[in-house]
Amino acid sequence: MVTQQQRTKYKLTKRAVRRFAEHFKGEIILPEDGLYSSARRVWNHAINQYPLLIARCTDPRDVMRALEFARDNELLVAVRAGGHSFAGHGVCEGGMVVDLSPMKKATIYPALKLIRIEPGVLGNELDCMTQAFKLVVPLGSCPSTGVVGYALGGGASSITPRFGYACDNIAQLELITAEGRKMVTRPGEHPDLFWAMRGAGSNFGIVTALEFHLNPLEQVLSGHLKYPIRQAAKVLAFIKDYAPGIPDDLFLLFAVLPHPGDRMLNVSVVWPGDPQRGEKVLTPLRKFLRPFEDTIEVRPYLDEQRSGSDSPGDGDYSTARRAGHLDSLAKESIDLIVDHAAKAPTEASGITMIYWHGSWCSEPRDDAFGFRRSGYHYWIHSYWQRAKDAREARLWVERLFSALAPFSSGAVYVNDLQDEGEERIRAAYGDKYERLQQIKRKYDPNNFFRVNQNIPPALS
Repeated sequence: MVTQQQRTKYKLTKRAVRRFAEHFKGEIILPEDGLYSSARRVWNHAINQYPLLIARCTDPRDVMRALEFARDNELLVAVRAGGHSFAGHGVCEGGMVVDLSPMKKATIYPALKLIRIEPGVLGNELDCMTQAFKLVVPLGSCPSTGVVGYALGGGASSITPRFGYACDNIAQLELITAEGRKMVTRPGEHPDLFWAMRGAGSNFGIVTALEFHLNPLEQVLSGHLKYPIRQAAKVLAFIKDYAPGIPDDLFLLFAVLPHPGDRMLNVSVVWPGDPQRGEKVLTPLRKFLRPFEDTIEVRPYLDEQRSGSDSPGDGDYSTARRAGHLDSLAKESIDLIVDHAAKAPTEASGITMIYWHGSWCSEPRDDAFGFRRSGYHYWIHSYWQRAKDAREARLWVERLFSALAPFSSGAVYVNDLQDEGEERIRAAYGDKYERLQQIKRKYDPNNFFRVNQNIPPALS
């Protein structure tokens, strides 16, 4: 809740808010407004915070005015577009939310294989625009995720093994710094900032436009193999031997998820290359043990994107998530996963794992993204709607995370973090962390942008 001290400050600054509104084209939402209750909420309803105001921006000038007002009134600032941060970084207690969701302009240049978008564009909107020209940006499949925020933290995708992460495909960024300065960064122009933004971008400014390189793709060979939970250990043991020999382009994900009346192991694949070769690559996996469902077929890429998400569906959900990385899938890890998954407290609880491999996933690139590790990226997740389910859901996530910790490498994908402290953020960036601190000192020495997976500026 907003404290009495914060409420008093709010009353004292009403005149300033009115003056701010006179020069702000967008919408200002205050606690007494009817829209406030819904406007302050983010996707993860476990986050329940009360900002003093929400500034819905329509253009970069609005963003500059909002930041000026925040600086003048010493307000904490949270930045939101899609609002899908698991840690709830799209809102803050007693500060200002700079809401970029109305900024949805997009321009595509098919001949140049480029697209320029504003930060309000969502994943499904970008996919529809690019697929109209048989082009793609590597993105996750959750349709309501904000593209820009997701890409600044890396941006994993089922086509990452072929085309890289979303951040690897960024061609140019336009942003507003903590000082209110408008900047453009791209190769050869502010190269240190261009390096840092691609992987840790929320720490350095508010992006008002982003350009992506586009890649040609129209269809994929993809689908699911579903097995009853009693066969999970046998299937995972097979995957342990099968995965290291697969071609670089194959995306392989497996998850323990609910199925009507039971739990199940769901193995998902996406092959963006020649379908006939893909069929041969997948034959050992499909023939090893007969699944109760096999949906693998050639389909439009857009259909594949619309089919995949481990969130439980529409509605207001709270969620807990912990993530990590296994270099290999040992028998002990398999036993832990199967044992804990079978005892999940709610149907909307499970563990998802991606086998990352190939050059984009394992070799260094000239950007700040720190999670390029071959092996098994995992996230343990639980969703609930009733407050009484929260404790058991969180405990189950923590227990499985702790059980897997002795087998984990310590690496983690920054977009999967909740609020877990500096040590985990360091783990997400590895040996790039100290360089990021130096760049933070240059562009945001006072750590104005700190409602994020925060990288504090290096000490002078």
